[in-house]
Amino acid sequence: MKNLDYRVFYRRNLPHIQPRGATFLVNFRLTGSLPAEVVEKLRDDADQLEKRLLAIKDTKEKLILRDKEQRKLFSRWDEALHKSQSGPFWLKDDKIAEIVAKSILYHDGDWFDVLAYCIMPNHAHLVLTPYESSDTADYSLTRIMHNIKRNSANHANKVLGRTGAFWQHENYDHFARDEAELERIIKYVLFNPVRAKLVKEQTDWKWTYCKYDM
Repeated sequence: MKNLDYRVFYRRNLPHIQPRGATFLVNFRLTGSLPAEVVEKLRDDADQLEKRLLAIKDTKEKLILRDKEQRKLFSRWDEALHKSQSGPFWLKDDKIAEIVAKSILYHDGDWFDVLAYCIMPNHAHLVLTPYESSDTADYSLTRIMHNIKRNSANHANKVLGRTGAFWQHENYDHFARDEAELERIIKYVLFNPVRAKLVKEQTDWKWTYCKYDM
């Protein structure tokens, strides 16, 4: 199996699961956007969660705990990014944010369906549903995110006159279990700038998109 092929389960620094036909929240951040000690603590929390899950035999109990604790873990990552005073904030530049938005939408309607996104100063949130790439698989999140991040990084680096890593390698992703959770996820993405105290109203943030009226 090639590195960018579809896999139902894969793992790098965090566990990832990709059921067919699911809709996902994917969060990705600029390289160096969090201090090393913060990243180490958050990854340790993720490792501890994985160990707890492995010790639980009851499938239903495991799923309930995983969803609950992953939401908490995601909130801690997001809060840390909102509070970060170090690292690059290249996405504050409209030219760079526009590059990222165009990269997100480049394969919209082709590889996947974009439901919503929000581009923050040092990270981005994306809600999408991968399309079927064959009778047995959907386009993999790995391939999708590799394409978005590679294209946006290449163009952004040219504009910024720099070289080297632009995005942090690791992404956070979570799939919606039902319509109610999907609605909560989309609202979370759209209101991210308000929670970060960048604007008072979510409609005031230029770099958000939603396919539906929310």
